Amino acid sequence: MHKHYLIVLNPLPNKQKKYWLTWLIDYLKQHQHTYYVFTTSPVLSDNQLFFQQHLNEYDEVIMLGGDGTLHQLANCMANCTQPITVLPCGTGNDFMRNFGYSNNQLKQLVNSKHSLSIDLGKVNERYFINSAGVGFDAEIVERTQGNKGWLARFSYLYHAFTCLFFFKESLLSLQQECQEVQYSNFLTVFANGKYFGGGMKIAPKAELSSSHLMRYSVEKTSLLKKVLALPKLYRGTHTKLPEVKEHAFRQLEIVTPGLPIQADGESAGYTPAVIAVAKNALTIKII
Repeated sequence: MHKHYLIVLNPLPNKQKKYWLTWLIDYLKQHQHTYYVFTTSPVLSDNQLFFQQHLNEYDEVIMLGGDGTLHQLANCMANCTQPITVLPCGTGNDFMRNFGYSNNQLKQLVNSKHSLSIDLGKVNERYFINSAGVGFDAEIVERTQGNKGWLARFSYLYHAFTCLFFFKESLLSLQQECQEVQYSNFLTVFANGKYFGGGMKIAPKAELSSSHLMRYSVEKTSLLKKVLALPKLYRGTHTKLPEVKEHAFRQLEIVTPGLPIQADGESAGYTPAVIAVAKNALTIKII
C-alpha cells in the first residue's frame, strides 16, 4: 500500500541522523512510498503554522532527532490522528529509553501496524513529552538555552557542576487537590516518562499512558547528600532517600511567582503555572 510520509528533522547535522536518513530514504523508495523532508525552525510558531497547513497531506510522520525535536513535534501534533515513528538521533534520546528498542527494532517501526496513544504533560499551553521542572534543572536550562549538539553537553555539565555549589533553594508553594504544599525546593520534576537529562531515571513509576503525571521533589539538603544522590538518579533508586518525595497527580498549580520552568530541556517561561496531564494526546508507532 502506497503511503505519503512526512519526515521531520532539525537542521543540525550528526552521524546518527545521516545514517538514519540514508537508510530511511532507501527503504521508502524500495517500497514505492513518497515523502517530503521538513526541517524544523527553532521558532515553534513557524513549525505549528506548517503543520496546521500541511499535516493532512500525509499519512504518517517519521521523526529523526532527539527529545528537543520531539518536543516541537508534540506541540505541533497534539490530538492529531497521524502516528509518529521516532528514530532517535539526538543528544539525550530520553523518550525512546522508555521502550528500549534496538536499532533493528527501530527499523521495524516504519512498517509496523501497531501504535500507542500516549499522554502528554502540559505547562499552561505548552506540551511536554518527558518532564517539566522548577528548581535546579530549570536554572541550568535557563543558563544553557540555545546551545545544541556537543556544545549543549559541555555547557550543561559545566553549569550543572557550578549550580550544584551555588544554587540557592527557594520556597515553593503548590496547590494540589485542594491542598497547599510548601517546601524549600532544590528540584521538583513533573514527569510523564521515566527519564530526563540524558539517561537519568528520575521517575521510575511514571508511565506514558497512565492518565496521570508523577511529581518528584527534592527538598533542601546538604551538598554532600546531593553529590551522593547523583549516581542513584541514573539507577532510579533515589526515591528511597528521605529527601525525595513522589506523588501522582492529574493537575496542580505552582503558586510561587517568578521561577523559571523547563519542559523537555527547553525554557517554558516562569511561574505561576498550571501543570496537567493531557490524556491520549499523541499517537506513537510501536512494534
